[in-house]
This record gives sequence, C-alpha cells and structure tokens, in this order.
Amino acid sequence: MKKKSIGLILMLTMVFSTGCAWFSTMPPEYQDGKNTQTESANETATENRTETETTTETETITETESEVYVPEPEITEILISAVGDCTLGTNQEHTYSKSFHEYYDKYGVDYFLKNVKHIFEEDDFTIVNFEGTLTESENIREAKEWNHKGKPEYVNILKNASVEAVTLGNNHIMDYQMDGVNDTIKTMKEAGIAYALNGDWGNQLGMYEVKGVKIGFVSVNEVYDGQRVYKWLEDGLKELREQGADIVIAANHWGEHRGHEENEDQIALGRWCVDMGYDLVIGCHSHVLQGIEVYNGKYIVHGMGSFCYGGSKNPAEKETMIFQAKFTFVDGVLQPEIDGKVIPCQLSSTTKRNDYCPIVLEGEAAQTVISNLNKYSEEFQTVIDENGNIVK
Repeated sequence: MKKKSIGLILMLTMVFSTGCAWFSTMPPEYQDGKNTQTESANETATENRTETETTTETETITETESEVYVPEPEITEILISAVGDCTLGTNQEHTYSKSFHEYYDKYGVDYFLKNVKHIFEEDDFTIVNFEGTLTESENIREAKEWNHKGKPEYVNILKNASVEAVTLGNNHIMDYQMDGVNDTIKTMKEAGIAYALNGDWGNQLGMYEVKGVKIGFVSVNEVYDGQRVYKWLEDGLKELREQGADIVIAANHWGEHRGHEENEDQIALGRWCVDMGYDLVIGCHSHVLQGIEVYNGKYIVHGMGSFCYGGSKNPAEKETMIFQAKFTFVDGVLQPEIDGKVIPCQLSSTTKRNDYCPIVLEGEAAQTVISNLNKYSEEFQTVIDENGNIVK
C-alpha cells in the first residue's frame, strides 16, 4: 500500500514537470492565455491612429494660426461747411431803424442763424469770412467809405450756431484801426473761435481739431496786398503742415465787387494754391456768387457771396450758399476723392429787404441758384446737379 502511494506520487510529479516544460516552450505570444502578437498589432494601430489624429489636429491648428487677422480699415469723414461775408453790425452810415442793431435788440442773439444752425451743428467744421470788427472803439478809418463794426457780444451769434472758425484777412478788419483789430481778436479768442489773419494787421494761422483730424487755414487779402499774399500763403502752408495739419484751407479775399466773373489774378492764385498743396480754396469779397472750379481734384470756390450781412439794409442780390466739402481718411491717410456740395440759400428770409436771417432755399428758388452757379462755373466745366452735388 505504501509502495503504490509512492509510485502514484512519482507519476504525478513527472506529469506536472512535463506540463510545465511544455508550457515554458510556448511562443511568447500565447503565454498567459493571450495572443500578444495581436495585442501588439492593435497597439501599433492605436498608436498610428493617435499619431494621425494628432497630426491632423496639429495641421488644423497650424492652418488656423496661419490665417493672418486683417482688421477693418478705420474710416473718418470730415464735413466742412463754408459761407461768405458775415458782418455782424453796421457801417457808419446806417441809422438805427431796420439796422442789424435793431434786429439784435428785438429778436436776440439766436435769431440771425436760426435757419442754418442745424446744418452747422451736423457738420464737423464751419468757417465764415468775418468781414468787420467787434469793438467799442471810435477810432474809425476816415479814409474808408464803409467801416463795419458790431458789439463784442455779437460773437455769441456765431458761437451759439456752432461756427468754429472765422477768417479775418479782408478789407474790413482794419476799419477801426489797430484798436478794432485787437478787440476783434480778443473777442474771438475768449469765445473759443479759431481765427486766421495774415498781413500788415497781424499774422495768425488758424487751427482746429475734430475727430483727431487737424484742420489748418490761412487768410489773406489779395485785394489790398496783391502779390505779397503768395509768400504768406506759402509760409503758412509749410508751418501748418509742420504743426501736423491734415487738411489745409486757403481763404482768399479777392476779385471784383459785385462781379460774377472771376478775374485773372484770382484764377491764377487759386490754382497756385492747389499746386502748392492746399486741400481747399475758398474766396470772398465780391458779395455775389461766383464760379466753382475743380482743379487737379481740389475745389476752388471763387465767390461765396454775402451771408449774414449787416453791411447793407437791402442788398441788390440776395442769392448765397453754403459750400460743403467732405474729406475721407482711411487709417489716418487722406484720400484723394473729395465730395463737394452746394446748399442754395438766401441771405434774408424776405426779398423785400434784409432781415439778416439767411434761409435755405427749396423748390424753384433753389434750382434758380443752382442754375446760376452752373452758368458762373461753365468756363471751368463744373456741373452741379439738381440736388446741389458737384458732378465729377
């Protein structure tokens, strides 16, 4: 019995040993009951798939990052309104009855420009030719036939109507000698109105900034100073550019009284201003409308007429206008295309007399002014459409 047990044990031991030996000789991929070759292949496929997905993701990110962001251009538009001769007061020959002074006393400071105020408020820069003085001085220039002056408080007529600038380089700034000049300048400064004056009675270049754009202007009186104005205009343009002016305006007092036709001197001077680099040329003195010229892409407005004009109780011609020019900047760079427009006006709300209250014309009356402007501008081949737009 004992021998059989020992033999059985020996037999089992041999079988177990043989089984272990057989297991140990199995290919590695079949050990532990697993097909490691298949697993390895699956792992390789997974790694390849992951690598492919990673590569695709990387390529997608790279493509996205390679798309350069281009911001929208910054566009700034500057609308400028310009009007002609404004005399806030009277001349020494006027009586009080029906004078500018009487209307001021009756109707107050906001009466005179009430019909055009909304236009001046909606633009970016309004500039007028201020023809006269604001002074209490009695130091009149006896040699002159007409001498204009108003009370210093009249400056609020301009200020309250959103007029930002005045030109003083004309033949009436000196009507009350240097007293009148100094008083007028002092009054404009205190009201915050930019001004320009060049010549024997003072030298001041005008500058006004709006929407980050600097508007410079030079004001000269060619009627009295003749060829000397060329030097003042040249120096003024250079200095204003050095001061960072983005738009520069030449305001020239020139031409003949009550003449719709431009003389050779003003045509030559206007074109010279454009050639020198001025962006806009505006003119006064004739007290009536003259032609509009488009020269090398820039506007030369030869005569804007009288506007709010206290120098006459009943001017023979009451047609006038507001000239507008729209400048466009793209990313701070002034574009060559400038839009020009005329708003037909009348210097009085009645044709019977001067009530010193300009109005915007409509209908047939407006078309008459546009038709006349087309006639005055015919020599320059300038065309103004029925809406007042200057056709390129």
